[in-house]
Amino acid sequence: MKLQIQPTVIFRTPKFSYQAELADCWEELKEAISISSAAFYETIKEVKANELAGLPPKIQFTIWKYFNRSKFRATPYGTFASFSILNNAIKPVGSAIVIQEALQLRKLVDWPHKNNIRFQLTELFKKNCMLFSNSSYYLTPDSIRYIACADGVFELAELDYDNTVKQILDACLAPIRVNDLVKTLELKDTELDGLFGLLQDMHDLQLLFTNYDPNIIGADYFERIGLTDTANLPKYLLAQREVQSGNLEERLLQSIPALARLMQDILPAKEQGALGQFTTRFKKKFEDQEIPLLVALDPEMGVGYDELEQAGQNDDFIARLNNKPSKKATEGEQIKTLLGTNLSPQGFEKGKTVFLNKLSFTPNEKPLLLPNSLSMIMSVQDDLIFAEQIGGATSNALTGRFTMASAAVEDYTRSIARIEQEANPDVLFFDVAYMVETNVDNVNRRKLIYDHQLAILNFDTSVAPLTLNDIQLAVRGNEIILRSKQLNKRLVPRLASAYNYSRSDLSVFRLLCDLQYQGLQSNLSLPLDSIFPDLDYYPRLQFQNIVLSNNKWKIQKEKLLGPDKKFLPVTNCREYLKTVGVSPYFRTGVSDQTLCFELDSDEDLTAFLQYMQKQSSIYVEEITFPQQSTVVDEKSQPYIAQFILSLTHNQQRYAGITSRSKSAAVTRFFPPGKEWLYFEIYTHQQRSDQVLAEIIAPYLEKHEADIKNWFFIRYNENGNHIRFRLQLNDELKAQQLISDLMTDLAGLLNSGLVSDVQIKTYKRELERYGSDKMEDVEKHFAVDSDFVLSLFETQPDHFDKYKLCAALVSTLGTSKIIDRTSLFKLVGGISDAFNREHHLEAADFKQLNNQYQEFKKAPFGGLNENQQQKFNALSASLIHILKQCDPPMQGKLFSDLMHMHVNRLFNKDQRTHEMVMYYFLLKEIQRQNAMAR
Repeated sequence: MKLQIQPTVIFRTPKFSYQAELADCWEELKEAISISSAAFYETIKEVKANELAGLPPKIQFTIWKYFNRSKFRATPYGTFASFSILNNAIKPVGSAIVIQEALQLRKLVDWPHKNNIRFQLTELFKKNCMLFSNSSYYLTPDSIRYIACADGVFELAELDYDNTVKQILDACLAPIRVNDLVKTLELKDTELDGLFGLLQDMHDLQLLFTNYDPNIIGADYFERIGLTDTANLPKYLLAQREVQSGNLEERLLQSIPALARLMQDILPAKEQGALGQFTTRFKKKFEDQEIPLLVALDPEMGVGYDELEQAGQNDDFIARLNNKPSKKATEGEQIKTLLGTNLSPQGFEKGKTVFLNKLSFTPNEKPLLLPNSLSMIMSVQDDLIFAEQIGGATSNALTGRFTMASAAVEDYTRSIARIEQEANPDVLFFDVAYMVETNVDNVNRRKLIYDHQLAILNFDTSVAPLTLNDIQLAVRGNEIILRSKQLNKRLVPRLASAYNYSRSDLSVFRLLCDLQYQGLQSNLSLPLDSIFPDLDYYPRLQFQNIVLSNNKWKIQKEKLLGPDKKFLPVTNCREYLKTVGVSPYFRTGVSDQTLCFELDSDEDLTAFLQYMQKQSSIYVEEITFPQQSTVVDEKSQPYIAQFILSLTHNQQRYAGITSRSKSAAVTRFFPPGKEWLYFEIYTHQQRSDQVLAEIIAPYLEKHEADIKNWFFIRYNENGNHIRFRLQLNDELKAQQLISDLMTDLAGLLNSGLVSDVQIKTYKRELERYGSDKMEDVEKHFAVDSDFVLSLFETQPDHFDKYKLCAALVSTLGTSKIIDRTSLFKLVGGISDAFNREHHLEAADFKQLNNQYQEFKKAPFGGLNENQQQKFNALSASLIHILKQCDPPMQGKLFSDLMHMHVNRLFNKDQRTHEMVMYYFLLKEIQRQNAMAR
């Protein structure tokens, strides 16, 4: 994988040079304040620059904060900061980047104004407007369910099923003109009033949208609907500065790809949280089925997501307590464990930089993949790069908002989307159009960057909208796969917005946003304070010329107070900060809400003490200023610039979907009394072999003429039990077979050795095994079950059972279904997965290797003639069924069938036995390969 730094760079600059003086900028600052805070502007609008010193301290402090922001903070907000785009920004020889001091403003109507726009729907219908369904609708047996939003809160709404409503919804899944809808429904002119009334009701219920309803992605909504009289309306401003000349020096950036690869190698996988819990619950309920996304998230028919459906009627507190997660290691603790003694506070010295490139680390055995594009937010100070953030699922997340102001940025973001798409040709990326927080949604406004989009409760202006009810969901392994039923393509979501999606309580949106990060190492930052919290001091952390974490000092409020509990004079405050070791310039705050201070400035320290009034303790971190600024304006005034680099690679990250055979003739469900009988026999796991040997085996022999097929598996869901399934020759014999089994189990039931017997519906795992292979798999399960029953006669020990598994697998090699190299790779992959699942450490591997030596030396107990015949039948069955399977699917089917075999062989701890079995099997294959050479 070769990481490339894209030659186009977006950077952000504060309104003023960091050398600016307040008196010189006062009128401009007031203008900026008038846009962002009309109330405060009323307080200071008549104040002249020479009157600032006479203002009350609180007013002075507020002005100081605004001016501080406009010099030191590059995050866009009103006219306090701006963005620029520079093509061909990286060259062998660097030169100062010269920007225009003047701001170019893209003025959009402020998003909250959408709530003031009203249209008469009947007039829109007469104008032949477009209609678009709320595609979150799906059916229950007697109703239509869909997502609606009331006062910023999402709800699952429901109405009685109505065929006409369903017809309209289906017809409007892509935007359609009213007249075309009338033709589709084949209505007469006399029926139009009734239709318009129904459409009005559906619009009121949020089942339908018109093209006069808002869209958050694409052409600006207000401009699209022709709103022209905007002079007096509140505005959302995007400020831009043109670049006149200049570029970054290539040499400064050359270590960035190596840093990204190092972080990929040493940082742990992030805890999956809600996504992992959803995966587990989905597999438990639906196994390998593919079902509609909306059904999967339905709290009644599906499994919900992150308990978001549990709140309501003041039950959220109880739900939160009931679903409180078990305590897990924090990400910082995980990193600390991985880094070991290579990076620890014991080695921290004041003023001494820690160089990552001079430390040695043990890389992850299986590092997570990097996304095809990610961002690096950084500043350049002479020969140093200060990295503020590295990562993301796509670099478009940070740049998407600027597409509303710049065609050049729009082209750039689309080029990033093309890189992602071309690297993964078998999937479709799509952007998620979501809006609910009126006062925040300005940041969500963006052009259509990806080829596809999914609009959630808003109008869609794209050519071919994706719809929620078209999306299918399945879990393959531990990976969630989305598929468009209509396009038959795998879908991968992206959010080309910096919106903090964790604020949302909409389960489908949260799931889609979480899915962006599935299987990816999306955070490559390494701040020391998150790994080693609550230290008094953190040194600078650096990789080559890249600073990953600044010097930081803990400042406690009590140290700044005198005996009278009042703040010390500025001079004493300065002395204390110097004693601690604070740098000449420092900043404090959270995220991008920071303030900068000069240690030798009385005004700044006065502001610092005012800031400390609401704090008990804070961290301050160093700021440095360059000798030669990277960004200046045409007057040579220097600016603190924040660059957003895009790192990309073209290695495939997402595989397409594998077509699965379909057969409508294959029955999925068999209720009790039909062709299959399904018993759950609840008993202690160590008693299960006795039940199988003394009850099930004689029962099968007695009813051999009535039973076409049968098999068993062991399970521990809701208690340890045997799942015993019988395929009947004659359904009319079902009652007699049930009665006879109950009679045979009566003694164990009466003694309590069997606690319960339940008769259930048999649900075939058609997605797991394939409709075309389901019956053959059931026959294989019968052969497997029959072989395992035969082993009760001789009671083989664990080593013998492992050897039987190895012998079974070796027949695959001799049958040439799977070549030796592929088999080694397959077994190695499965073994690695089990090792990770069991969190094996060095001491565990040592024990395993010792056990393997014992395993090699242990003689095999052998099989009697009957057992050997049944083993041969099992081997032939396994070979037969794998031969029917396409090569890409053989590994999965092999893993599933061996999993079920081990489940039957051992009466407890089956997954651990499976882990040991694969570890020994891998060792055996390695040994045989070595001997063959």
